[in-house]
Amino acid sequence: MALTTTIGSGSQTKFWTDRWLNGKSIELLAPHLFACVPKRRAKNRMVDEALRDNTWVLDIQGHHTVAVLAEYLEIWEMVQEVVLQREVTDKHKWKFEACGDFSTKSAYRAFFNGAILFEPCRLIWGSWAPRKCKFFL
Repeated sequence: MALTTTIGSGSQTKFWTDRWLNGKSIELLAPHLFACVPKRRAKNRMVDEALRDNTWVLDIQGHHTVAVLAEYLEIWEMVQEVVLQREVTDKHKWKFEACGDFSTKSAYRAFFNGAILFEPCRLIWGSWAPRKCKFFL
């Protein structure tokens, strides 16, 4: 959810699990279809490789239900509109920083985003009371 990808050449983006297709991953867009893909292929298949001769279709295995076929057709239409640019690198953007670069500081702040702060905690932890008393409070 925190990382989105803009496709260039597709060589640095995972086809099934990265958020590259309209800001979402195929894993989220088509969960029934994704369940039919072996985990090893889902983790290793890159976008450029998958789109070359529609190789991604060969990743789908097992029994196909109506839900799988419906999701397959939706993904097929979306993938056909993708145009790779061989000379442009993929851009992965971290949404919690304005510049789009990941930092542990921004990840830490994002972890507590929306948390309720308890202001009196500074009085408790900053007091001279024994630790077990502070913990009890």
